[in-house]
Order: sequence, then structure tokens, then C-alpha cells
Amino acid sequence: MMQAYNLSKREKQVTECLLQGKSNKQIALALGISENTVEFHLKNVYAKLKVGSRAEAILKLGKSTGSIGENLRESVVERTSENSHTGGISILRKDAEMKNRWSYYFLAGLIFGAAYWHYFSVTARFLNNIFMDVEENALMIWMVLSVSFLIYFGVWLIPAILPAVYEFRRSRMMSLSVLAVVVVWSSAVLGYYINYAVLLAFVGLPNMEYYLVFGQHGPTFWQDWGDLFPKLILYNFLKWTAVGVFISGFAGLVTSSLYSLLVKKPDSVMRA
Repeated sequence: MMQAYNLSKREKQVTECLLQGKSNKQIALALGISENTVEFHLKNVYAKLKVGSRAEAILKLGKSTGSIGENLRESVVERTSENSHTGGISILRKDAEMKNRWSYYFLAGLIFGAAYWHYFSVTARFLNNIFMDVEENALMIWMVLSVSFLIYFGVWLIPAILPAVYEFRRSRMMSLSVLAVVVVWSSAVLGYYINYAVLLAFVGLPNMEYYLVFGQHGPTFWQDWGDLFPKLILYNFLKWTAVGVFISGFAGLVTSSLYSLLVKKPDSVMRA
């Protein structure tokens, strides 16, 4: 029957595999050729059979075999199974990647918060010296205050911009970009106060050496610690976490919105 269509030897081999319900990938493996070569031969077969699709070719060549329906069903089942397996692996990989990203956001926030404690201490000492030199010059005081504000809080743009941009590039979802900024900021506040508590308890802070755990202390030491911890650490942590969630949510929304516009603009220019 195939001889009537003047098929070449290779085209006949491809057609036989086609009638067995094999996919292009399976045909390529069976014949030891590439998938592109399989597609090339199939186009020639379609042209000679005067059909426009795989199903029409199978129906035209295999009408008399009685196994067309079975082969088609097997082909569909095989492809569905293969696609499901590949899709399942892809979903698992994406889930694992997303979990890793959120872990990195949390750890990055902790590190940033701990580093910010030392950054704040150093800049505070530096700016206090400048304030002492300025004395009563009102203009200079306002200038120093403005610069101080930028130095103290401008650095928080780093955990607002970087996670928002990175997450938007990975997920293309603005809500996840905002959430990434909130996670980084919240964990940064946690890192700041963990660092504060560790230094207070084990290293020592100026005028607070009494609270060193391994230092000399009186009988009311742990009671004093119990009074100090909620006021100095816990209360401030909860307060600044709440403030941070609100501000970081807004900052993340603005950053991800601006970045999404920047990304879409080149795309629209290219399409135009």
C-alpha cells in the first residue's frame, strides 16, 4: 500500500513507526536520527499522502489494519504519561526553588539586620561628633538632620529594591515581590534585636555591663533581666516589626510596580 505513494526507504520506516503510535522522539530513538529529521520526513510523507496532520496520515495508511484506534490510544496514553511525568518533575523543581528563595530572603534579612545594628552604632557616633561641631547654627543643624535621616534609613532601600526585583524576575508576580520585601524587612528587624540581645548578654554594651550573663551580678540579676527584656527587646521588636510590615509592603509595591513597567516598556517597543 505504501508503494503506491512513492515513499522512500526512510519515509517508509518513519511511517511504520508512525502507525505503531510512536511519538517523534520515539521514532528518532528507534531509527537513530534526530527529531528534526523525523519532522522533515513526516512533512514529505504528508505531502505525498495529501494530508495535513498526523492523525489523517495514520487513518489513510492504516485503514485496513484494524489497529489504528488501538495505536492512537496507546500513543495518546504514552504522551500523556510522559507529559505528566515531565510536568510533575517541573512542578517539584519549581516548588523546591521557591522554598529555597524564601529561605534565602529570611537569612538575608537576618544578616542585614545584624549588620545594621553595627552600622547604626558607627554612624551614630560619627554624626554625634558633627552635631557637637555645628553648635547652634540652625541651617547646619537642619542639613545635618536631613543627611542623618538619609544615612540612617536610606540603607533600608537595599532590602526593598533587591528582593522585589529578584522575585519579580523569577515569578513575574507582584504579590510575591511585595511579600519578599516584607519577609526580608521583618527578618531584618528580628536579626537586629537578636544581635542586640546577644551583645547585651554575652559581649557587653556601654553602661550596661551589669547585664552580662557571665559577669558579676547580684541576687536580683535574673529578675532585672526579666524586667529589661520585654521593655528593651521584645516590645521594640514587635513595634518595629509592625511598622516594618507596613512600610516594606508599600516599598515593595512601589518597587515591583516600577520594575514591572520598566520590563514591559522594552517588550512593547520591540513588538512595535
